[in-house]
Amino acid sequence: MYRVYYLVRSLDQVKVALNGLKRAGIGDNRTHVVTRDNGQLRAEGIHATTPWEDTNLMTNGFYGALIGGGLGLLVGWALSGIDPWGVQIGFLGVVLCVLFFGAHGAWTGGMWGISQNNRHLKPYLKDIRRGFYLLMVDVDSEPERERVHRVLDASVRAERRDDESSFSPFF
Repeated sequence: MYRVYYLVRSLDQVKVALNGLKRAGIGDNRTHVVTRDNGQLRAEGIHATTPWEDTNLMTNGFYGALIGGGLGLLVGWALSGIDPWGVQIGFLGVVLCVLFFGAHGAWTGGMWGISQNNRHLKPYLKDIRRGFYLLMVDVDSEPERERVHRVLDASVRAERRDDESSFSPFF
């Protein structure tokens, strides 16, 4: 998956870019706009980012679940080996430990992640705080990425343009 980034100065340029993308067959579900004031975007009917895109909520929650699940596996294995409380803890006990620790790890990671800016957006945060708009477009293939660049280069004057060739919300 590819993510294309275009940093533009005005809301009018965002509207022109989104109309060009719509004419090219790139749907609204593939575009997100980051700005200081998401309320302004919503009032205009533009798809603003959510905490899923703005923060590291998903990434840290995912890693927290993995770490918690691993710890749960160790704790479950240890408990099944020592049989505490005179009760034999078998496979079901290990599974319950993995689920409990994994869920707790996902929650802890999510709480930590929601307090951090998304690492993919860090190069643009200073400009966003200064009032710029960051247009993000997710595409699946190289030809689509090139088509998005052609459409946006023809329709807007970007202050900065970039893309990630192996974008994943988890990593």
